[in-house]
Amino acid sequence: MTPSSPSRPPEDASADPASLDPNKVRLRRITEVLPAKMKQYGIDAWLTFTREGATDALGWDVAADRVVGRAACLFGFLGGRLTRIAICASYDVTPFIESGLYEQVVPYKREGIGPHLKEWLDKLDPRKVAINFSRDAPNIDGITLGMYRYLLEVAGTGFEERLVSAEPLMMSVKGVKLPEEVAAIERAAVATQRILREALSLERITPGKTTELDVGRFLEQRTNDLGFKVSFISVVVGPDRGHADPTERVIAHGDLLRTDFGVFHQGYSSDIQRTAYLLRPGERQPPDAVRRMWDTTLRANRAAIAAMKPGVQAVKVDAAARKVIVDAGYDEYPHAAGHAIGVKVHDTGPVLGPDWKERYGTLVRHGLEEGQVFAVEPMIYHDLPEVGGVVQVGLEEDVVVERSGARVLGTPQTELWLLG
Repeated sequence: MTPSSPSRPPEDASADPASLDPNKVRLRRITEVLPAKMKQYGIDAWLTFTREGATDALGWDVAADRVVGRAACLFGFLGGRLTRIAICASYDVTPFIESGLYEQVVPYKREGIGPHLKEWLDKLDPRKVAINFSRDAPNIDGITLGMYRYLLEVAGTGFEERLVSAEPLMMSVKGVKLPEEVAAIERAAVATQRILREALSLERITPGKTTELDVGRFLEQRTNDLGFKVSFISVVVGPDRGHADPTERVIAHGDLLRTDFGVFHQGYSSDIQRTAYLLRPGERQPPDAVRRMWDTTLRANRAAIAAMKPGVQAVKVDAAARKVIVDAGYDEYPHAAGHAIGVKVHDTGPVLGPDWKERYGTLVRHGLEEGQVFAVEPMIYHDLPEVGGVVQVGLEEDVVVERSGARVLGTPQTELWLLG
């Protein structure tokens, strides 16, 4: 399938009544995915060390998101098989037991967590221990400085040399979505596309009367009607405002109407942008400058998608899109060409961005993997006085990386929508 071809969407865009149990997904990820990925990356143990008030970014993934006392979630190989141990305060044991993630839940009282954690670290004797710190990935940068120092105090001299960032491991373990997760994101994407198509129409928009807020309210109401939940809403006419809420700004003839919108389905979010142009009286086509911006943005988007294959570094995806835009004479866009999506709009995974060390660091150096899902959004920012100043064309597609390349979820936008 070519990158710009639509995937086969679900038969309708209403919420699927079938339940995707996040706890079962979490259990599968820990028991089926984690062991193989640890071996792939040469990791002997993975430790999440957290406590109340500063819960680890990966706390929910190991059932530690509601802990009060210090808790250690330790996964390590013993006798060739993965051993799953939780060590926690005696009043915190129930969520760990009920999660089904652990073979053993070790409670502590007056003695604290230290002796139990030291015992298990000595028993596993891991040469390489992944812990949740990352210079560049906020969804992985979980351990606090205080907990890190306490870990070294407990583990003893020389243990720090064994510690590595869990970033590469978690990019793969959390970044690669299970088939049921991809299905949930796809249904969310299809619903988002349907709602946006309905919203950006003359049935919903009366030039000179309808406001950004009116469009936003329709997006929210239609989302609820179809049985989904709003993830986020951005509606913009006039000059670019970045990530901004809809306002009372009235939509008029000659406006570019740009929407950035996502819905949740079974806990998973879409992230899609669409653009429409409101023709002035007598116009049959938008101004040439608008048309050229649209055509270039479309080509950049498709170039990025065409570059997305397993093993390709994320930075090369951005480079493919950025080249189209720069070669057309536009300035570079000041951000990445795309990002991972999942339970969060900006989920764990590589960033499809440029090699800007102080902006993205290592996030753009990871290779793409089959099963990762991304929102792809290279953009042009350009001064068009005839449509309000510095604007951009909103075009963003959700795609899943498959063995042969990227597949667009739902139906991509191929033409600038003209209203009038």
